[in-house]
Amino acid sequence: MINTFFGNRRYILIYIGIWIFIAFIHIFVLLHIQKFSLHISFTESFISNFLLATLGLGLWISIFYSNIEKKSILTIIFNHILLCIIFLGIWLAIDYLILSSSFKDNTQYIKYLNASIPWRAGNGFLFYGLIIIVYYLMLYYQNFKEKAVKESELKTLIKESELSSLKSQINPHFLFNSLNSISSLTIIEPEKAREMIIKLSDFLRYTISYNEEQLTSLEEELQNVNRYLDIEKIRFGKRLNIVMNTNEECLGKILPGLILQPLIENSIKYGVHDSIDESVVEIVTVCNADVLKVKIKNSYDQDFIEKKGEGVGLNNIRSRLNIMYNSDKLMNINKTNNTFEVTISFPQKIH
Repeated sequence: MINTFFGNRRYILIYIGIWIFIAFIHIFVLLHIQKFSLHISFTESFISNFLLATLGLGLWISIFYSNIEKKSILTIIFNHILLCIIFLGIWLAIDYLILSSSFKDNTQYIKYLNASIPWRAGNGFLFYGLIIIVYYLMLYYQNFKEKAVKESELKTLIKESELSSLKSQINPHFLFNSLNSISSLTIIEPEKAREMIIKLSDFLRYTISYNEEQLTSLEEELQNVNRYLDIEKIRFGKRLNIVMNTNEECLGKILPGLILQPLIENSIKYGVHDSIDESVVEIVTVCNADVLKVKIKNSYDQDFIEKKGEGVGLNNIRSRLNIMYNSDKLMNINKTNNTFEVTISFPQKIH
C-alpha cells in the first residue's frame, strides 16, 4: 500500500520538482497579474500547493485498492467523481481556512480569495485528474514488470521440468541395458560384472548430481563420455573401437551437460550391439569463436535400424537443443548405406 514514489528516490525528486515549478508559476501570477506583495504571493502559493501535493500522495490508496479489471467503467467514473469531490472539499476548506486566517486584516486579499474559489476548484479538479492518470500509468507499469518477472520464472520452471522429463527418459534406457549386461556377466565373468557395477555407480553418481540446464565444458563432457565407454567396453570388449579426434582448443568450449552420451549410446546400440566384427565409433570436434561442432559417426546395418526403430536418444537431444538454444536446426543427421553420422552445433553465445 506504500506509495510508489516512496520506493524510488528519483520519483520523489521529480514529484517535488514539479510542484516547485507549479508553485513558482503561482507566485508569478499573484505578483505580476494580481499585483499582490511577495509575502502574500509566496504564502498562498506555498500553502495551496503544499496541501495539493500532500493530498495527492494520499490518492495512491484509492488507486491501489481499486481493481479496474473487476469493475465497470461507470463504477470507476462514479467512484472518481465522488473521490474528487471529497478531495476538493478537503483541500478548499483547509486552504481557505489557513489563508483567510493569515490575511484576515487584508480586505483586498480576502475579497480576492472569496472570488477565486471557483477557479481554485477548477485547478484542483485538473490536478486531481493529472495525479490519478500518473498513478494509473505507474500502477500499470508496476504490474507489467511483475507479470514479466512471473512469466520469466514460469518459463524457467517449465524449462527445468522439460529437461528433467528428458533426463528421466534417458537414464532408465541406459540403466536397463547396463543391468541386463551385468546380469549376464555375473554368470560368465563375475570379475567383469563387479568392475562394471563400480563403473556404473560412478557414472550414475555424476549423472544424477548434474543439473542438465547448466552448461559444461567439452572437456568435462568427454570425461563423462569416457565413463560411459568404460562400461560399454566391458560389455563388448574388442568389438568396440573408439576413435576420438579432439582439437585441444575446443576443450574449453561450452555445451549442455550429458548431451553426448545418448549419441554414443545410439552408435553402440546400432553399430556394435548386433555386430560380431569390430565396429568403429568416431568422435570429432571442431570449433571457432562462435560455435563448437561435434560429429559422431559409426557404421551400422540398415536391417538392424529398421528392426529396432529410433530410440529416445535423438529425439531427446533435439528437444534439449530446442529448449536450450531456441533452435531446431542445430542437429544434422547424415545416413548412407552403412554409416550413420550426427553433427551438432553448439553456439557459444546463448541469447
